[in-house]
Amino acid sequence: MTDEETLTCSQMSSQSGEHLYGTALEVKNWFLLEYSGVWKRDALAQSALPEEVKDHLGGLLSSFEESRVQLIGGPGPSKGNFAFYYAHSSEFSPKLYKFEIEKYEDLLSIDLPELVETGEVEKFSCPERLALVCTHGAHDGCCAVVGSGVYKELLKKEGISAWRTSHVGGHRFAANLVMLPEGIYYGRVNDGNLDDVISSHLRGEIFLDCYRGRSCFSQTSQVSDYFLRKEIEKLGIYDIKWEFEKDNEDYTAVEFGVEGETTVYAIGTVVMNHSVKLRTSCDSQEVKSMPQFFFYSIVPYEPQKKEEEDS
Repeated sequence: MTDEETLTCSQMSSQSGEHLYGTALEVKNWFLLEYSGVWKRDALAQSALPEEVKDHLGGLLSSFEESRVQLIGGPGPSKGNFAFYYAHSSEFSPKLYKFEIEKYEDLLSIDLPELVETGEVEKFSCPERLALVCTHGAHDGCCAVVGSGVYKELLKKEGISAWRTSHVGGHRFAANLVMLPEGIYYGRVNDGNLDDVISSHLRGEIFLDCYRGRSCFSQTSQVSDYFLRKEIEKLGIYDIKWEFEKDNEDYTAVEFGVEGETTVYAIGTVVMNHSVKLRTSCDSQEVKSMPQFFFYSIVPYEPQKKEEEDS
């Protein structure tokens, strides 16, 4: 057996130098259901939830674009009512809503699309700041081992509501942490950097060392977001504003504005295929080639001046 075969998928990813940035899933609408049962590999489909409840959650996925269902849990069995959250991870106005249900069938009476359309959902607005840690061991062992340890430390933090959650994508980046309602993904979180991640978030900033991306952006925009923040040292969550994205023949261009400035930054990135080869899961020995994004250029310009020059 080779050394690589003895490594976990998260160890292989870290040692290979695989980039974290640009790896967040694209999700704008999150549905989080507290579930005290066993999380099997396909957490929702294989759960003991009533079939009509599963169908109801599936209907939400059909009604809301770029949506995802997560099962969540606390440190022990649920006491009293179950929590059901809806998080909308927009770029500038992320919102969190919370419903409490006595039994899972009570979800059937919550017409979330109607509540959103009429604005009645605001009655359920929730000020909590959620920190979800993937501990889904049936999906990948790294999440169980690394994620569980981070979750225990998260429970000691003030200012956030910590939950265990089912698979959030990218178990090779364990421990994975998703901050809601902002939809900020972090990877390779551990005891050594957890304080920095949480304190940065509570200040309204992003901790770049563990930053995977914002779920409201495409993969290319996530990469450009990372490069621009690193280049101009703008760490505030809302410091930069997405403007434009275009695929060119040799590179992808994304434009971001900056809060309080008239300057727009055009960021060019290129993708290098087959640059990192690794196992993406502990359950498989298959080695895959993972594309990596690299910085190409950052060009600041003043839109008004550019329009005058072009006219």
